[in-house]
Amino acid sequence: MTNRLANKYGPWALVIGGTSGIGAAISEELAQAGINLIIAARSRDKLAQTAFSLKRRYNIDVHTISVDLSQPKGYQEIIDNTKDYDIGLFVPSTALENNGRFTDINVNDELKLLQVNVVSVYALTHHFAKQMKQKKRGGILLVTSLSGIMPSPYFSNYAGSKAYVQNLGQSLSWEMKHYNVDVSILVPGPTSTPMLEGTGVDFSKTPMAIMSPQTVAKIALNGLGRKVVIIPGMKNRVMAFMLKYVMSTKKAIAMNGKLMEKVANFLQ
Repeated sequence: MTNRLANKYGPWALVIGGTSGIGAAISEELAQAGINLIIAARSRDKLAQTAFSLKRRYNIDVHTISVDLSQPKGYQEIIDNTKDYDIGLFVPSTALENNGRFTDINVNDELKLLQVNVVSVYALTHHFAKQMKQKKRGGILLVTSLSGIMPSPYFSNYAGSKAYVQNLGQSLSWEMKHYNVDVSILVPGPTSTPMLEGTGVDFSKTPMAIMSPQTVAKIALNGLGRKVVIIPGMKNRVMAFMLKYVMSTKKAIAMNGKLMEKVANFLQ
């Protein structure tokens, strides 16, 4: 995989959310493959620590961008700070997640979620897809969630935002293949990340498998350019298949709603 990634997507990759969770694991895999990195996140301290570690261990160049994508046009900072780099791979791995009763969640918090999960993903994907189209090479790895392909009561706005990215990626994959640009969508289930820990849901009581970010990252990069939709974990793939092809929509909604009401601490 190492040579394939470097040959297809070098010399630079941009990973948003590259200091924690799946984004950090993807950054690690790309660094090991010898690809120079630009990592973007909010915390300057975490960015500096991550960059130092990757440079020291893999002898690559790492540049950082401190940015808050929940702010209007925060994505423009990334565009402005990457204009001098030949970016062959774009991975928007950051996201905001709110949960609870839809009518109880603060509207401003939900609008920030849409700014990060939808507006910024669209604007940056458009920018880098346009560059890659001109060069006729590159890759885009969008990150969604099982919540984006199944009913997710109490995660309604988050699930809606991920459904947008899911359909964007699937549709864009056909367009960009004409320009030798790979577009894949990573659809992880529950993954051991700070976001998962903050959900207030005991996913060990659900039928889905909790996976490590490292395993998810390896599967994602191995599937990039080979599959359009990448769902790590057999249990997660079975769950996705059943909800899409076996169960009625009404039954899937009821099953997931009752499940969340049973295992979500924020509803106790």
